[in-house]
Amino acid sequence: MVPVPTRWTVILRDLAETARPIRPEDCHGLLNHWWPQLPDEHAAAKRWSMNGWPAPLGDRLHHWTLTWLDDAVPPPVDPRDLVGQPQRIGDHLLEPLSVTRTFDVSYLRMLTSSRGPSAVRSAAIRSRTPIVMTTRDATGERIPHVWPNPRRIFGAVHRSGGGIVGGSGAVGAVARFAPRELAEPWLELVLGGLAQVRRVPLPGEDVRLAEHHHADNRTILGWEGGLRLDLVGGERRHADAFAALLELVELSGVGKYTAQGFGAVRVDTVTSTGAAPRVPAPRTRGRADRGGRRTPQRMDGTRPRVAAEEFTGTLFD
Repeated sequence: MVPVPTRWTVILRDLAETARPIRPEDCHGLLNHWWPQLPDEHAAAKRWSMNGWPAPLGDRLHHWTLTWLDDAVPPPVDPRDLVGQPQRIGDHLLEPLSVTRTFDVSYLRMLTSSRGPSAVRSAAIRSRTPIVMTTRDATGERIPHVWPNPRRIFGAVHRSGGGIVGGSGAVGAVARFAPRELAEPWLELVLGGLAQVRRVPLPGEDVRLAEHHHADNRTILGWEGGLRLDLVGGERRHADAFAALLELVELSGVGKYTAQGFGAVRVDTVTSTGAAPRVPAPRTRGRADRGGRRTPQRMDGTRPRVAAEEFTGTLFD
């Protein structure tokens, strides 16, 4: 069985001479053709997500990233089988030139494997496409929500009769597609641990309102920008669950319409062992009795502080 979630990076060549820009609904239509759902499941959350839309690389080349989230049902069409076969996306005729699997770790490994000596307790999350979040007002009408907190960023789990029946986002992917015996205890750990995750602004990357022109002359409101999430307490198992959530949020996307390419994010993590690593003392030069060099002081008389942390970089892509 193919491990999942599975992510592919696709390079496509545009065969159309002239065409209007690629729209989210065009991409959604193509993937509905590749990976159709049963009629009674059409309104349910998709088994796949897009990490944005085909991005121009120049010379009619486009880059696109797709993720299949289901742990039990393989994708009806493997994008690798479509290399050389032009695919219609709106007015564009895009021929896949190459398809590379860039992530294929099973939920079992992602949720249970050891994370090594360094614990992930902080991460920067930056939007790559508009992120659409909505809440319902007193009348039941959906209104855009542009103040993300950790629970909204990681999605939701839906329960009925004491059991998990569905969900959305990162935790929803586990609830819907990971093995039930694995998902339920892990979700209990995660949903309790999210109370210890704090949102911190990223300087110069404030969350801001974004508009995206959609089909039928509609404008979708969302937000763009960056923020930092810090795990301020908890045990090592909470830190490992936090790291798994950060992996999942890049795969599943954030908010609504992730199956249409909205909600794509980049995650940069910072790990810490809990103690600053030792830094070897600088070698002294010249006479043995010469005093060591003094650390230069700032204009205000204070000495610069150095924080030693290990930066792991982007999780995927």
